Amino acid sequence: MTTIYTEPEQTEKKHYKGEAEASDVDKVEVGGEKSLVIQNILFQSDADAGTMATALLERLKDKKGYFSGTTEFLAMPVQRGDGGILEEYVSSTKSIIHAGRLRSIRLDITPTQQTLEIILEE
Repeated sequence: MTTIYTEPEQTEKKHYKGEAEASDVDKVEVGGEKSLVIQNILFQSDADAGTMATALLERLKDKKGYFSGTTEFLAMPVQRGDGGILEEYVSSTKSIIHAGRLRSIRLDITPTQQTLEIILEE
C-alpha cells in the first residue's frame, strides 16, 4: 500500500539567552544584586540576547530619581520611553526643570476635567 501522508518531523525550538553582570561596586551603589530574565522569541542568537542584556544593565545599574507632575493639557502625543521635560514652579519667580525619560503616563477623566499625570525617570 502506498503512503499518502506522513507526519512532518518535529524540531526543537531554539531558546537564546543573554546575561550581563555588574561589578561589585555597582551592586553596592544600587542596594544589592538585582536580576532580570528576558524571554523573547525575537532574539535570533545568543549574541543578540547578550547585547540587549548589556544595554539593559547599563541603563539600570545607576539609581534613578523620579519626578511626578500633572497637567490638564498636552499639545502632543507621548508614550513611555519618550524624553520629556517638566517645569516645577517653586515660587512665582523661580522654577526647577526636570528632564528625563517618561516612565509612566496616567490619564484621569472626570465629567468636569481631564488630568494627565506624568512620571519622569531623571
